[in-house]
Amino acid sequence: MGKKRWKDRKDGYYLYDADPLHKFMPFLMPKRTECEVYLRESIDVTNVLEYLEERKKIEGNNVTLFSLLMSALVRTFAMRPALNNFISGHRLYRRHKIDIGFVVKKEFTDTGAETVVRIAFEPSWTIMEISERMYSHINEFRNAESAGADGTVETFSKMPRFLTKFVVAFLRFLNYFGKVPKSLIESDPNYASAFVANLGSLKGNAPFHHLNNWGTGSLFVAIGAIEDRPVVIDGVVEVRKCLDLALTVDDRIADGYYYMRSIRLVKEILADPRTLETPFSEASVINE
Repeated sequence: MGKKRWKDRKDGYYLYDADPLHKFMPFLMPKRTECEVYLRESIDVTNVLEYLEERKKIEGNNVTLFSLLMSALVRTFAMRPALNNFISGHRLYRRHKIDIGFVVKKEFTDTGAETVVRIAFEPSWTIMEISERMYSHINEFRNAESAGADGTVETFSKMPRFLTKFVVAFLRFLNYFGKVPKSLIESDPNYASAFVANLGSLKGNAPFHHLNNWGTGSLFVAIGAIEDRPVVIDGVVEVRKCLDLALTVDDRIADGYYYMRSIRLVKEILADPRTLETPFSEASVINE
Protein backbone atom coordinates (compact mmCIF):
# COMPACT_ATOMS: atom_id res chain seq x y z
CA MET A 1 0.00 0.00 0.00
CA GLY A 2 1.47 3.34 -1.05
CA LYS A 3 1.32 6.75 0.55
CA LYS A 4 -2.19 7.86 1.49
CA ARG A 5 -3.70 10.47 -0.82
CA TRP A 6 -6.28 13.04 0.17
CA LYS A 7 -9.27 11.20 -1.34
CA ASP A 8 -8.32 7.85 0.25
CA ARG A 9 -10.18 6.33 3.21
CA LYS A 10 -9.00 4.25 6.17
CA ASP A 11 -10.38 1.11 4.53
CA GLY A 12 -9.69 1.77 0.86
CA TYR A 13 -7.98 3.90 -1.73
CA TYR A 14 -9.70 6.10 -4.30
CA LEU A 15 -9.59 4.81 -7.88
CA TYR A 16 -8.32 7.86 -9.73
CA ASP A 17 -7.95 5.90 -12.97
CA ALA A 18 -11.52 4.51 -13.02
CA ASP A 19 -13.40 5.08 -16.26
CA PRO A 20 -15.79 8.09 -16.38
CA LEU A 21 -18.94 5.91 -16.41
CA HIS A 22 -18.06 4.18 -13.13
CA LYS A 23 -17.22 7.55 -11.58
CA PHE A 24 -20.57 9.00 -12.67
CA MET A 25 -22.85 6.05 -11.79
CA PRO A 26 -22.93 6.75 -8.00
CA PHE A 27 -24.53 10.10 -8.73
CA LEU A 28 -27.23 8.51 -10.89
CA MET A 29 -27.83 5.65 -8.46
CA PRO A 30 -26.60 6.69 -5.01
CA LYS A 31 -28.06 3.77 -3.01
CA ARG A 32 -26.49 0.33 -3.02
CA THR A 33 -29.87 -1.35 -2.67
CA GLU A 34 -31.10 0.15 -5.95
CA CYS A 35 -28.11 -1.26 -7.83
CA GLU A 36 -28.42 -4.92 -6.84
CA VAL A 37 -27.89 -7.56 -9.51
CA TYR A 38 -28.69 -11.22 -8.79
CA LEU A 39 -26.58 -14.04 -10.20
CA ARG A 40 -27.17 -17.75 -9.63
CA GLU A 41 -24.64 -20.37 -10.69
CA SER A 42 -24.71 -24.16 -10.39
CA ILE A 43 -21.30 -25.46 -9.30
CA ASP A 44 -20.11 -29.03 -9.89
CA VAL A 45 -18.41 -30.05 -6.62
CA THR A 46 -17.83 -33.73 -7.43
CA ASN A 47 -14.05 -33.21 -7.58
CA VAL A 48 -14.20 -31.07 -4.46
CA LEU A 49 -15.86 -33.85 -2.44
CA GLU A 50 -13.31 -36.37 -3.67
CA TYR A 51 -10.53 -33.99 -2.65
CA LEU A 52 -12.06 -33.55 0.81
CA GLU A 53 -12.19 -37.34 1.27
CA GLU A 54 -8.47 -37.47 0.51
CA ARG A 55 -7.78 -34.64 2.95
CA LYS A 56 -9.64 -36.45 5.75
CA LYS A 57 -6.95 -39.12 5.73
CA ILE A 58 -4.27 -36.54 6.57
CA GLU A 59 -3.51 -36.13 10.27
CA GLY A 60 -4.44 -32.70 11.60
CA ASN A 61 -6.54 -31.89 8.54
CA ASN A 62 -9.14 -29.17 9.14
CA VAL A 63 -10.24 -28.49 5.55
CA THR A 64 -14.03 -28.60 5.12
CA LEU A 65 -16.37 -27.85 2.23
CA PHE A 66 -17.06 -24.42 3.72
CA SER A 67 -13.38 -23.52 4.18
CA LEU A 68 -12.61 -24.77 0.67
CA LEU A 69 -15.36 -22.59 -0.83
CA MET A 70 -14.07 -19.66 1.20
CA SER A 71 -10.56 -20.34 -0.09
CA ALA A 72 -11.85 -20.31 -3.66
CA LEU A 73 -13.56 -16.97 -2.96
CA VAL A 74 -10.40 -15.46 -1.46
CA ARG A 75 -8.34 -16.67 -4.43
CA THR A 76 -10.89 -15.17 -6.83
CA PHE A 77 -10.74 -11.81 -5.03
CA ALA A 78 -6.95 -11.93 -5.30
CA MET A 79 -7.04 -12.69 -9.03
CA ARG A 80 -9.97 -10.38 -9.81
CA PRO A 81 -9.19 -7.25 -7.74
CA ALA A 82 -12.13 -5.14 -8.96
CA LEU A 83 -14.43 -7.42 -6.95
CA ASN A 84 -13.00 -5.66 -3.91
CA ASN A 85 -14.22 -2.25 -5.09
CA PHE A 86 -16.89 -0.34 -3.20
CA ILE A 87 -18.73 2.96 -3.43
CA SER A 88 -19.03 5.42 -0.58
CA GLY A 89 -19.61 9.16 -0.62
CA HIS A 90 -20.34 8.99 -4.38
CA ARG A 91 -16.77 7.77 -4.99
CA LEU A 92 -15.31 4.47 -6.17
CA TYR A 93 -12.70 2.86 -3.91
CA ARG A 94 -10.79 -0.41 -3.60
CA ARG A 95 -10.25 -2.07 -0.23
CA HIS A 96 -6.79 -2.47 1.23
CA LYS A 97 -7.44 -6.10 2.17
CA ILE A 98 -9.63 -9.13 1.56
CA ASP A 99 -11.93 -9.86 4.47
CA ILE A 100 -15.10 -11.93 4.64
CA GLY A 101 -17.93 -12.00 7.16
CA PHE A 102 -20.26 -14.85 8.04
CA VAL A 103 -22.60 -15.86 10.85
CA VAL A 104 -21.57 -18.43 13.45
CA LYS A 105 -24.32 -20.03 15.49
CA LYS A 106 -23.10 -20.98 18.95
CA GLU A 107 -25.69 -23.74 19.29
CA PHE A 108 -27.75 -25.39 16.54
CA THR A 109 -31.08 -24.74 18.24
CA ASP A 110 -33.90 -22.24 17.64
CA THR A 111 -32.75 -20.17 20.60
CA GLY A 112 -29.02 -20.61 20.05
CA ALA A 113 -27.14 -17.31 20.06
CA GLU A 114 -25.52 -16.03 16.88
CA THR A 115 -22.43 -13.96 16.36
CA VAL A 116 -20.84 -12.52 13.24
CA VAL A 117 -17.26 -13.45 12.39
CA ARG A 118 -15.23 -11.20 10.08
CA ILE A 119 -11.81 -12.49 9.08
CA ALA A 120 -9.04 -10.86 7.05
CA PHE A 121 -7.16 -13.16 4.68
CA GLU A 122 -3.83 -12.67 2.95
CA PRO A 123 -4.14 -13.18 -0.84
CA SER A 124 -1.11 -15.52 -0.80
CA TRP A 125 -2.58 -17.96 1.73
CA THR A 126 -3.18 -21.58 0.82
CA ILE A 127 -6.31 -23.55 1.67
CA MET A 128 -4.60 -24.98 4.75
CA GLU A 129 -3.74 -21.52 6.08
CA ILE A 130 -7.23 -20.19 5.38
CA SER A 131 -8.88 -23.20 7.06
CA GLU A 132 -6.68 -22.79 10.12
CA ARG A 133 -7.46 -19.08 10.32
CA MET A 134 -11.19 -19.67 9.93
CA TYR A 135 -11.65 -22.36 12.54
CA SER A 136 -9.38 -20.78 15.13
CA HIS A 137 -11.58 -17.67 14.90
CA ILE A 138 -14.82 -19.65 14.87
CA ASN A 139 -13.83 -21.51 18.05
CA GLU A 140 -12.72 -18.27 19.67
CA PHE A 141 -15.99 -16.49 18.89
CA ARG A 142 -18.14 -19.45 19.95
CA ASN A 143 -16.51 -19.32 23.38
CA ALA A 144 -16.83 -15.54 23.73
CA GLU A 145 -19.74 -13.74 25.36
CA SER A 146 -19.91 -11.15 22.57
CA ALA A 147 -17.59 -9.91 19.88
CA GLY A 148 -16.97 -6.97 17.59
CA ALA A 149 -20.13 -5.49 16.19
CA ASP A 150 -22.30 -7.53 18.59
CA GLY A 151 -21.17 -5.38 21.52
CA THR A 152 -21.77 -2.16 19.60
CA VAL A 153 -25.28 -3.22 18.56
CA GLU A 154 -26.09 -4.20 22.15
CA THR A 155 -25.02 -0.74 23.33
CA PHE A 156 -27.18 1.00 20.71
CA SER A 157 -30.18 -1.19 21.54
CA LYS A 158 -30.19 0.08 25.13
CA MET A 159 -30.30 3.77 24.18
CA PRO A 160 -33.50 5.82 23.77
CA ARG A 161 -34.82 5.81 20.20
CA PHE A 162 -34.15 9.49 19.53
CA LEU A 163 -30.54 9.08 20.65
CA THR A 164 -30.05 5.94 18.54
CA LYS A 165 -31.41 7.78 15.47
CA PHE A 166 -29.06 10.68 16.09
CA VAL A 167 -26.00 8.45 16.55
CA VAL A 168 -26.77 6.42 13.42
CA ALA A 169 -27.37 9.59 11.38
CA PHE A 170 -24.07 10.99 12.61
CA LEU A 171 -22.25 7.76 11.70
CA ARG A 172 -23.77 7.91 8.20
CA PHE A 173 -22.43 11.46 7.91
CA LEU A 174 -18.98 10.27 8.97
CA ASN A 175 -19.16 7.32 6.59
CA TYR A 176 -19.86 9.61 3.64
CA PHE A 177 -16.52 11.30 4.25
CA GLY A 178 -14.69 8.12 5.26
CA LYS A 179 -14.34 9.19 8.88
CA VAL A 180 -16.06 6.35 10.74
CA PRO A 181 -13.80 5.19 13.61
CA LYS A 182 -11.45 2.42 12.54
CA SER A 183 -12.61 0.21 15.42
CA LEU A 184 -16.17 0.19 14.03
CA ILE A 185 -15.06 -0.37 10.44
CA GLU A 186 -12.90 -3.36 11.36
CA SER A 187 -15.59 -5.09 13.43
CA ASP A 188 -18.66 -4.43 11.26
CA PRO A 189 -19.27 -7.13 8.59
CA ASN A 190 -21.08 -4.53 6.46
CA TYR A 191 -17.62 -3.16 5.64
CA ALA A 192 -16.22 -6.54 4.52
CA SER A 193 -15.27 -7.58 0.99
CA ALA A 194 -18.12 -10.09 1.06
CA PHE A 195 -20.66 -11.65 3.38
CA VAL A 196 -21.21 -15.40 3.02
CA ALA A 197 -24.23 -17.42 4.21
CA ASN A 198 -23.70 -21.18 4.26
CA LEU A 199 -27.30 -22.41 4.00
CA GLY A 200 -26.08 -25.72 2.59
CA SER A 201 -24.91 -26.76 6.06
CA LEU A 202 -28.58 -26.57 7.07
CA LYS A 203 -29.72 -28.47 3.94
CA GLY A 204 -31.27 -25.29 2.59
CA ASN A 205 -31.38 -23.75 -0.87
CA ALA A 206 -29.34 -20.68 -1.77
CA PRO A 207 -31.54 -17.55 -1.50
CA PHE A 208 -30.81 -14.13 -2.93
CA HIS A 209 -30.01 -11.73 -0.09
CA HIS A 210 -30.19 -7.95 -0.23
CA LEU A 211 -27.20 -5.65 0.17
CA ASN A 212 -27.20 -2.89 2.79
CA ASN A 213 -26.98 0.86 2.33
CA TRP A 214 -24.98 1.03 5.54
CA GLY A 215 -21.28 0.24 5.25
CA THR A 216 -19.48 -0.60 2.02
CA GLY A 217 -20.35 -4.27 1.38
CA SER A 218 -20.77 -4.90 -2.35
CA LEU A 219 -21.13 -8.70 -2.48
CA PHE A 220 -23.35 -11.23 -0.71
CA VAL A 221 -22.86 -14.95 -1.40
CA ALA A 222 -25.32 -17.66 -0.35
CA ILE A 223 -24.27 -21.33 -0.56
CA GLY A 224 -26.94 -23.97 -1.14
CA ALA A 225 -27.15 -27.67 -0.35
CA ILE A 226 -25.47 -30.37 -2.45
CA GLU A 227 -27.78 -32.19 -4.89
CA ASP A 228 -27.43 -34.86 -7.56
CA ARG A 229 -27.92 -33.24 -10.99
CA PRO A 230 -27.46 -34.34 -14.61
CA VAL A 231 -24.45 -32.67 -16.22
CA VAL A 232 -23.29 -33.01 -19.84
CA ILE A 233 -19.55 -33.83 -20.00
CA ASP A 234 -17.98 -34.38 -23.43
CA GLY A 235 -21.42 -35.08 -24.89
CA VAL A 236 -22.31 -37.64 -22.21
CA VAL A 237 -24.86 -37.04 -19.47
CA GLU A 238 -23.51 -37.83 -16.00
CA VAL A 239 -25.05 -37.44 -12.55
CA ARG A 240 -22.77 -35.11 -10.58
CA LYS A 241 -22.76 -33.53 -7.13
CA CYS A 242 -23.71 -29.87 -7.51
CA LEU A 243 -24.64 -26.88 -5.38
CA ASP A 244 -25.94 -23.41 -6.13
CA LEU A 245 -24.21 -20.13 -5.40
CA ALA A 246 -26.58 -17.16 -5.24
CA LEU A 247 -24.74 -13.86 -5.52
CA THR A 248 -26.04 -10.36 -4.97
CA VAL A 249 -23.63 -7.74 -6.30
CA ASP A 250 -23.43 -3.97 -6.62
CA ASP A 251 -23.76 -3.27 -10.33
CA ARG A 252 -21.74 -0.04 -10.03
CA ILE A 253 -18.36 -1.55 -9.08
CA ALA A 254 -17.81 -3.72 -12.18
CA ASP A 255 -19.57 -4.64 -15.42
CA GLY A 256 -21.30 -7.89 -16.36
CA TYR A 257 -18.32 -9.16 -18.34
CA TYR A 258 -16.07 -8.84 -15.29
CA TYR A 259 -18.56 -10.64 -13.05
CA MET A 260 -19.06 -13.50 -15.51
CA ARG A 261 -15.31 -13.98 -15.89
CA SER A 262 -15.01 -14.05 -12.11
CA ILE A 263 -17.70 -16.71 -11.73
CA ARG A 264 -16.00 -18.77 -14.43
CA LEU A 265 -12.77 -18.53 -12.45
CA VAL A 266 -14.50 -19.85 -9.31
CA LYS A 267 -15.70 -22.86 -11.29
CA GLU A 268 -12.22 -23.48 -12.70
CA ILE A 269 -10.69 -23.38 -9.22
CA LEU A 270 -13.25 -25.81 -7.82
CA ALA A 271 -12.73 -28.17 -10.77
CA ASP A 272 -9.17 -28.65 -9.48
CA PRO A 273 -9.10 -27.69 -5.77
CA ARG A 274 -5.46 -28.78 -5.41
CA THR A 275 -4.50 -25.46 -6.98
CA LEU A 276 -5.49 -23.88 -3.65
CA GLU A 277 -2.58 -25.68 -1.98
CA THR A 278 -0.20 -23.41 -3.91
CA PRO A 279 0.30 -19.83 -2.67
CA PHE A 280 -1.21 -17.10 -4.84
CA SER A 281 1.15 -15.15 -7.06
CA GLU A 282 0.63 -11.56 -8.21
CA ALA A 283 1.39 -12.81 -11.72
CA SER A 284 -1.97 -14.65 -11.62
CA VAL A 285 -4.07 -11.46 -11.47
CA ILE A 286 -6.58 -11.34 -14.33
CA ASN A 287 -7.45 -7.78 -15.32
CA GLU A 288 -9.38 -8.34 -18.53
